Amino acid sequence: MISIKQVDYNGIDSLEYVIEPIPKVTTNGVLVKMSVLPVVPTDLKKENNPHATSEQFGKLPRTIGVSGVGTIVAVGGNRDQKLINKRVFLLNPAGAFSEYVLNENNNWLFVLPDCVSDNEAATLTATSLVLKKEIEKSASSNIFITGANSVIGIYLLQQLNTVNKKIYPIVTPSSKTYLNDFLPDIQVYTVSDIKEKFDSAIVADIAGNTEILKVLSDKIVDLSIVSIAIMTQNEFSNFKFVHESFDHSTYKHLIEALANHSLKAPIGEIFDDHDVKTAQHFLEDNHSRGRILVKF
Repeated sequence: MISIKQVDYNGIDSLEYVIEPIPKVTTNGVLVKMSVLPVVPTDLKKENNPHATSEQFGKLPRTIGVSGVGTIVAVGGNRDQKLINKRVFLLNPAGAFSEYVLNENNNWLFVLPDCVSDNEAATLTATSLVLKKEIEKSASSNIFITGANSVIGIYLLQQLNTVNKKIYPIVTPSSKTYLNDFLPDIQVYTVSDIKEKFDSAIVADIAGNTEILKVLSDKIVDLSIVSIAIMTQNEFSNFKFVHESFDHSTYKHLIEALANHSLKAPIGEIFDDHDVKTAQHFLEDNHSRGRILVKF
């Protein structure tokens, strides 16, 4: 089988296509033939920076990716035999960009209903819910979201429909039309659209753009920032870095939301498996227009 490996820290073009044996099915394992995988910014960061992750799976060489969608083609003796031929969404921190992935942790496996497509499921992320919890805890009635046109931003905006706060999705001018078209019921802003001063607000920072944060800080007296993009900084006093903590029930909830159409999946460009480098360059060089996917 083919796996896509990061072998050094020289960026996208150093990725290698490696031929490996198909994993043998263990007693506690299921073998998944992968079909659709998401291209994510965290891989780009890891491919350029040895300090971008402290995970145990950060050692090189490593198979890129942490999630994807596929079909179970073999089932070990200790697993549910009814899983055979089921389509699944799969989390695999040890790497997902392979033709076949062996899953031995049932908590990381999610059977997909027929009404949720492979492409829709492959866009899933629970990081938006981390930001939602911080927003719900905040006493401020004003919420700014930087990078609102990103996949995480689009999921977050949909998940905030029950939050009784004023929401200001912040995007670049070139992304305004895209977000307006995708979520037509939500008012979208560029940072230059924000003219008034605010007594207090919380910023859910997805973009990691300190210049935008500085502009907002000049307009907000009591500002708190929660960021998934900036780990450390010295410019803002009330600042917190947050990250996703895995919860099986969270992903079950997200899949159910796709199934009942309370969430709409932002699907972007789709590339073939031999174009992984091209797909990553596309992510790096373009504004977010939905999750970029690779089909195996």
